[in-house]
Amino acid sequence: MDEFITPTVQVGQLFANPYFIEAPVYQRSFAWTEKEVCRLLDTIAAAVDGAPGSRDGDYFLGTMLFIERDQRPPSRLAGWPRARTSRLLDVVDGFQRLTTLSILFCVLRDMDAQQGQPPHLRVTAAIGNEQGATARQRLLLAGPDEAFFQAYVRAPNATQLAPEEGKLSPAERRILEAREHVIAALKSYDAAERRRLADFLLDRCRLVFVATSDIDSAHRIFMVLNATGKPLARNDILKADLLGSVPLPVRQQAAQVWAEAERTLGDGFEQLFSHIRAMYERPDSRVIFGIRQIAAEIGGAHAFIERVLQPAARIADDIVNSRHTGSSHSAAIVQYLRYLGWHSFSDWIPPAMLWWLAQGRDPAALRSFLAKLDRLAFGVRLLGIGASKRVHRFAAVVASIRRSRDLDAPDSPLAFSRQEVRTMQYNLRNVHGLNASTAKHLLMRLTDARSGRPESALLPNKMTVEHVLPKKLGASSPWRTWFSDPTEREQCTDCLGNLVLVTKDQNDRASNLGFARKLDVYFNSPGEPIPGINTDLRGRTEWSARDIRRREADLFQLIEMLWQFGITTPSAQAAE
Repeated sequence: MDEFITPTVQVGQLFANPYFIEAPVYQRSFAWTEKEVCRLLDTIAAAVDGAPGSRDGDYFLGTMLFIERDQRPPSRLAGWPRARTSRLLDVVDGFQRLTTLSILFCVLRDMDAQQGQPPHLRVTAAIGNEQGATARQRLLLAGPDEAFFQAYVRAPNATQLAPEEGKLSPAERRILEAREHVIAALKSYDAAERRRLADFLLDRCRLVFVATSDIDSAHRIFMVLNATGKPLARNDILKADLLGSVPLPVRQQAAQVWAEAERTLGDGFEQLFSHIRAMYERPDSRVIFGIRQIAAEIGGAHAFIERVLQPAARIADDIVNSRHTGSSHSAAIVQYLRYLGWHSFSDWIPPAMLWWLAQGRDPAALRSFLAKLDRLAFGVRLLGIGASKRVHRFAAVVASIRRSRDLDAPDSPLAFSRQEVRTMQYNLRNVHGLNASTAKHLLMRLTDARSGRPESALLPNKMTVEHVLPKKLGASSPWRTWFSDPTEREQCTDCLGNLVLVTKDQNDRASNLGFARKLDVYFNSPGEPIPGINTDLRGRTEWSARDIRRREADLFQLIEMLWQFGITTPSAQAAE
């Protein structure tokens, strides 16, 4: 066999017999960060929500390249290789996507088990035969990553387990972070929604399957797939379609506008069309179809390029790069854009673009709107709502702007209901347990609020959240003297008042140390920053339940000062 390329096939076909996939030794470890994982989850969730059952709602995962270990030539019946007892595939291109999908399947399985739901047999099969001496997994990772993946993702109920605190390899840390992002994304799903998502993943997510017989052929194909051989992107199709519709006398001018927008946005140019589609209230339509409709409604391709694409590209560039000049409000505008850019989702960009296009000449109004958008964006993080509900919430903001509705009205999509405020207040009591990324984001914001300046911009990218009172204690740990009641200790551990920001190196060194030695790591590590959020611990000699509750109350007041959600400050006397 030289190579075999199928038409698009379902994920459910690849994650089922006779296929077993392994990461070869030369395959890089899992490297996806929060943004890549969340982008995949969000686009799949949006596709599920927008797909009533037609093939047009399928989600395309791209091309995946494998080396086929079994050299026998496959049959080509129905465009898919003939079933064998087993077919062993080394994954060359697609490992990050396959690993993320495996994590997703494992989380779906464990959530069903936790809630007493019957297992989804095809999801179980997509994970593999997990038990006994004949255990065989659908996707095997390379080297030591495999044992970690089995222990904390693949084994039954493994997604509910946490490794012992200590040093994790970068790949292990990213696997764990990806798992937590998936859990946070699915936390609001009920059993029916999870089953619908599982069926969509197996039946409606598709990919191009490319198999070859040796590493040389794989390298040649890989270079083609990742260079000149890429399929046409949506913006390539739209470029040919729209520029081809522009009258000849102005086509060159329109082409220059298009080329300038491409140069300005670079890799973000394709995403611009999704934002434009959302700005025109077509978030559920297919992008190419939606853009064609918008162009037709505003007077054709030339009008679209000049009146929509050109100004939207300029504003999108300013938004993505957190840029604004020429006003006394510019510094605040830049800071709000920077904070919004911390989120892994981009649903806030269409309403920001739309407002900027309509009201951008008034910097004070732009600053005020971005403050409200920042409040909404962080509020939905605290609510822990799924991607579909979040998309619709920001789409409602777009609709309100387009219809000139009062964005300060009690029923505005920028406002939160009493029940939502109660949910936020409840979630804040265990924000790290619900979503570690949200906890870090929150502490970074509180650092700036406490310091009175954008101190977070000076902190290293690799800051982490540390529990002062450790999550796991040895039998002889001195912490047990201060926290003898296990229930109280558990409540205090997860409390917002028990969280600080440190570098990864400090986190590894502090680990399960006693309080005094932890403070030494926090405040006496040469070359390491001391975030403002930590400074109230300096000089303390005791860290009791009362201290944690008082600090929690102080941080709640700081949160309310920042966003005015309407949450109430918990009593600092609760632990006394």
